[in-house]
Amino acid sequence: MKLMSAKKISTNFLLLLIFSITTFSQTIAEKQREFNFWIGEWDVNLRVLQKDNTWKDQHKSVARIYSILDGKAILELWNEKQNGILGYSLRYFNPKKNKWDLWLNWAGKNRSGTNGLEGSFRHGRGEFFAETKVADDKTRKFRYTFSDVTPNSLRWDNGTSDDGGKTWSGNWIMEFTRRAKIAPAIDKEKNLLTYFNGSRCDMPEFSVLKRLSANNKNNSSLRLYNILDGCIVIGFIKKKNTRAFFTLTFNTFAKLYELTYLDDKTATALAMYYGNRTNDGFELQKRGVIEKAIIKADQTIKSIELEYEGKTQKIEF
Repeated sequence: MKLMSAKKISTNFLLLLIFSITTFSQTIAEKQREFNFWIGEWDVNLRVLQKDNTWKDQHKSVARIYSILDGKAILELWNEKQNGILGYSLRYFNPKKNKWDLWLNWAGKNRSGTNGLEGSFRHGRGEFFAETKVADDKTRKFRYTFSDVTPNSLRWDNGTSDDGGKTWSGNWIMEFTRRAKIAPAIDKEKNLLTYFNGSRCDMPEFSVLKRLSANNKNNSSLRLYNILDGCIVIGFIKKKNTRAFFTLTFNTFAKLYELTYLDDKTATALAMYYGNRTNDGFELQKRGVIEKAIIKADQTIKSIELEYEGKTQKIEF
């Protein structure tokens, strides 16, 4: 039997390594775009399960879905009407977990807070899960599902389970019908979808957030927008070496200010910080670890300094 030379073995190993890395990169790139079918503007029919176990077409809304951070993440704004259901979500593929991370806030009257799910697609169907304790010895699971996807329609439904996922029950079905392939550009809108007059969250803790956004004008490196009728400020950072998206709200459940932050790097994940106002801004930190975020602000945001993905970043505006 003819033996291969060490040089040839080395060459073949190198080619295999390059092939593996390339294949991995292509796979991640493909996964990052699994939600691209959703990009655009949609009419939404929300069906609600009634007490007699029949379904009723109960809410009509509009959803605008944007690709942000150079395609890394998907931003959703969901709007029924001023006094109706208002929602926001951010989702991105997390290669460290090989799953999608979903972060949502469906704000009520003076009620705001970000919650997460995670999951994946299989055969064109997306399933995303979370769980919470409902008693000392009981856990409730939640499931959001995307299915029946066509170029101009899709279905979303929810589910809950109190037996560890053996059986599920749901009470919402959303039927999406495409209105436009591209939603109105964020930077062209005076008020983003879901913002009316800021009356949904009108506690003093939210007033400072609305002022930060209102006073942020003609700043090419930082764009701030009020959404969910005054409950959240979202921000887009565009500096020489930094592209990032963040949200700032008052979490009414934790009774603390909440900052979420995500940059455009493929492998980075969303970081969440909680804290309080200071004389010159906000000081927050992650739960369970000593990683801080400091926001300097007077009339608007002047700088953000935070420990993120093992590094300290300071971004000045």
